Amino acid sequence: MDLDYSLLLLLINARTPWLDDVMILASAVGAAGFIWWVTALITMVFPHKRAAAWRMILAVAFTFAVNEYALKPLFDRPRPFITDSTITVIDAKPVTQSLPSGHAAMAVAGAIAGSRLLSGSAWVWWPLALLVGISRVYVGVHWPTDVVAGAVVGLATGWFIVGDVAKTSQNRSVARKNTSNSPSI
Repeated sequence: MDLDYSLLLLLINARTPWLDDVMILASAVGAAGFIWWVTALITMVFPHKRAAAWRMILAVAFTFAVNEYALKPLFDRPRPFITDSTITVIDAKPVTQSLPSGHAAMAVAGAIAGSRLLSGSAWVWWPLALLVGISRVYVGVHWPTDVVAGAVVGLATGWFIVGDVAKTSQNRSVARKNTSNSPSI
């Protein structure tokens, strides 16, 4: 817990007005999986990407449900500003428990879904997921280990929903090839 508290204070002490704005924006973009919902809805416009969009929605929604309804009540960890009243929060104060971070969980699940399902987009999703996670500690509403735990939850739930898409796509194309090469009766 000392390392957790030290890392929290390190980020809080790094606050500057311009960085405050960046972190508050990153936190807002990650709120309730906002950026991944918007991306999925825009992606649905393209018929060949609709399945990917639905899997992204499912990954983020499933992650939210597991995190908020199963894990947070189970761990029931207080937020940093409740544990230490000297911590100044520079964003809205959440009323839910602290562990695991829902922002981090949905960010990582969204990054997995986006990277796996929308080719060439990983360079956007993973840095954004990292920024969203760090922002939650920076604004004073999560312990660093909450963010790490949220990332683990996002990895697990995102992978559970998305799976090995590349392997699945490869198997489908092999199956189509084998079907088209078989003789007709």
